[in-house]
Amino acid sequence: MKITHKMIGSKRVYDVRGYLGKYTDINGNTKTKTYHHGGFSSSKAAKLAFDRAKVEFDHRKNNPAAIMDNPTFDEVYEVWLKTYKLGVKESTLNRVEGVFKHHITPSFGGMRINTITWQKCQEEALKWRESVKQFNKLAQYAALVFRTAQKMGVITNNPMKLVDVPKVSVDYSKDKAADNFWTAEQLATFLAVVDATDGHRTQPRYDRSALFYLLATTGMRKGEALALTWSDIDFKNGLVTINKTISRSIDNHQIISTPKTRNAYRTLSLDRSTVDRLKQYRKSLVVIPRAKDLIFTNQKGQIMSVMTPNHWLEALIGETDLPTITVHGLRHTFASIQVANNINVKALQMQMGHSDIKITLNIYAHLSQQELSAQVYDMSKILAQ
Repeated sequence: MKITHKMIGSKRVYDVRGYLGKYTDINGNTKTKTYHHGGFSSSKAAKLAFDRAKVEFDHRKNNPAAIMDNPTFDEVYEVWLKTYKLGVKESTLNRVEGVFKHHITPSFGGMRINTITWQKCQEEALKWRESVKQFNKLAQYAALVFRTAQKMGVITNNPMKLVDVPKVSVDYSKDKAADNFWTAEQLATFLAVVDATDGHRTQPRYDRSALFYLLATTGMRKGEALALTWSDIDFKNGLVTINKTISRSIDNHQIISTPKTRNAYRTLSLDRSTVDRLKQYRKSLVVIPRAKDLIFTNQKGQIMSVMTPNHWLEALIGETDLPTITVHGLRHTFASIQVANNINVKALQMQMGHSDIKITLNIYAHLSQQELSAQVYDMSKILAQ
């Protein structure tokens, strides 16, 4: 520690500087912490300030986030991320890191976090509103970083909490998602086309019919279907167990992971038409699959790309006069047919694996106004009509 003084007019003021110690930062690097302040009225006051800083440093040196000097938004983000990543799935972490990389960091990254005002936050949020559909999510994630800065004692108030960004008005008459399903008759037409197209080839294929019947007659998600193994199919009792899904790793590769919510774990009934096509597909395979093998794979026997069913569907719809829908639209189709046939809302929630019944109720509000009974309707009966 070194104390110096200088004269400012007729007044003597003291500066103090000194070495506080070493610590390991959030990235595992060894750093040196020093102290330098001035403007004290006496050498005693300067020494007292240094001693307090030394005690404070010794108390906090095992918590690197707490001793960062005037950190940037990016530096506080790294502190927040270190804890956040412990409580989320790899696919969620991958998505959130992408949100920061492409949207939030370009707005605030290199700025000292204690210089970021609510006006700056408001300005950036308005930009997000113009370019990102779920712009409020960005504001929520940014607010979590500012909240971490509050905990660190770097800022007093969270500027993102003062932001007020109006929702984007939606013209529901142009909402394409609202039309992303077929009627029962259109679905039956599509499945007949799949059977005819793939069954009458020189070398028949049965993977597409197995997948599309599975999606259309259970309402399961695409990622859930692509993660199925043969052990998940109970051919004797006509059941399929869903206990995993396709997601993205932190390096953006497809992986098989557990479902995000408890309700996504479920066992669903398979109708006879779907069981028959799964059996037909299994029988057509060159090598008899093991119970642990994936049902749907790429040519190398690995996880099928989530884009492959999209390409299949697009090609098959091109051979019909049917309106275009997405693979997820088959899930909506299943739900709409169930609603039209008076399924109970709780039964549909369990069938679809919705974590929140509000999601299920939105289907009812959109597709039906009638009161509903309590039994899932057999899809094979509808498709046979």
